[in-house]
Amino acid sequence: MTYRNKHGLTRTIRDAVKREVRKRCGFGCVRCGLAFFDYEHFDPDFKDAKEHRAEGITLLCMQCNQKRARGTLSVETVAAANAAPKCLEQGFASESFDFGSDPMQVAFAGVTFTNCPTLIEVNGFPLLSVRGPEEPGAPYRLSGFFADDTGDITLKIEDNVWSAGADNWDVECEGPLITIRNGPRLISLVLRQEPPKRLVVERIDMAFEGIRLRGKDDVLEVSFDGKSWCAWTGCNMVDCFVGMSFNNR
Repeated sequence: MTYRNKHGLTRTIRDAVKREVRKRCGFGCVRCGLAFFDYEHFDPDFKDAKEHRAEGITLLCMQCNQKRARGTLSVETVAAANAAPKCLEQGFASESFDFGSDPMQVAFAGVTFTNCPTLIEVNGFPLLSVRGPEEPGAPYRLSGFFADDTGDITLKIEDNVWSAGADNWDVECEGPLITIRNGPRLISLVLRQEPPKRLVVERIDMAFEGIRLRGKDDVLEVSFDGKSWCAWTGCNMVDCFVGMSFNNR
């Protein structure tokens, strides 16, 4: 049964309103800057709202949202944070991947990398790399970055901590998925988290130093000129020091 408040309003918010709120808040909790969030009605509270107004909705992480629900976080504090979002102040929203102490696997469209220190490099520069645990029981550590089809960086990873820039057109975190768009219906990245030892790049469309990588479903395509493409599907790279290396110099 769909819950409705006293004015008959459901919890369902239109996608356009959600994106407006995400962009205004910098794609993360306005108080903490964390990238996993809930949509919180604060002006007025949801129980008194007659419509889903973007101006009256903000983003709060699960912890801050629980504080609001328990009455330990005031609407005045939320409104002040909404007026000066943490993500816009620091320039990004961030969270951590949950990887364990076993060798990790990254499925990059049509290519799967297992226990590869460098997954993909371009002109000798690693786009994604993995380091082993610092001590027994500690996690494997993923670092690197993703960009859009113009070469602008959309998401950075440093030792499992990922950050998405507040200057992105849109960043949406829903369940285990991270989706980054650089325009209406223009998806540059979709990541799916499968803790504790797998990350899936479901979609990618990026450029770096004149080399374009795009992938969807189970196919990874690479082009050096934007016209001719090489494709990989169902490939597995296991125990390779460098999984794939591209050079256009």
